[in-house]
Amino acid sequence: MMITYVLRTLWENGLMNKKIEAYYDILSRKIKSPYETRNKSKDFSQYDIFLVKKLADRSKNLLDLGSGTGLLINSIHNCFKKIVAVEKYKEFSDFIIRKPNIDIINEDITNFKTHEKFDIITIFGVMNFFNAQEAKYVYKKVLSMMHTNGVLIIKNQFGLNDNVVIDGYSEELKSNYYSEYRYIDGEINLLQKIGFNSIEKIDIYPKEYNRWSNTHFYALVCKR
Repeated sequence: MMITYVLRTLWENGLMNKKIEAYYDILSRKIKSPYETRNKSKDFSQYDIFLVKKLADRSKNLLDLGSGTGLLINSIHNCFKKIVAVEKYKEFSDFIIRKPNIDIINEDITNFKTHEKFDIITIFGVMNFFNAQEAKYVYKKVLSMMHTNGVLIIKNQFGLNDNVVIDGYSEELKSNYYSEYRYIDGEINLLQKIGFNSIEKIDIYPKEYNRWSNTHFYALVCKR
């Protein structure tokens, strides 16, 4: 009971890892371009857009968790009946296009609640900021928000042979930075234990975007 209470308190306060939260707090106050959330990396949103459009339909609704500056949904807003964009930082979501079928909610993913069910849920470039225990919590929450035949798409860097943790000062970013690139097979195993019985690992991201030898960008398309 004590462990459950502590975890619940941490979820209510948002991200456990205050190091990455501090980084984005600072970025949100000074951001001038939607591409600044790429953190000095090249933008390759076109591959994300291509992937989601393959599953899109004007009869479906989409929940995008961690929408950032809208690099994904600004290009797919006309592909869905409704889009709910959840982004903690208003300064980021100010870049998201305003359309009648887009609802923007400024909320931490861990605090976001809804009774609505979704056909597609996307989490792009976000799960590496959670540790494994937090990821388990988020995935369980997502499963409860999906239609029975719904699809979850996750995209971020994963460790190729083991977990890869970045925790310290980044010369490139000129800031302290934290990220946990969990072992890809371990992440798939975690998703299966939670209740995702069909998981497709998709490798569509070109070599130039995979800058490090021990991590790789993958998309995971997950179904019950």
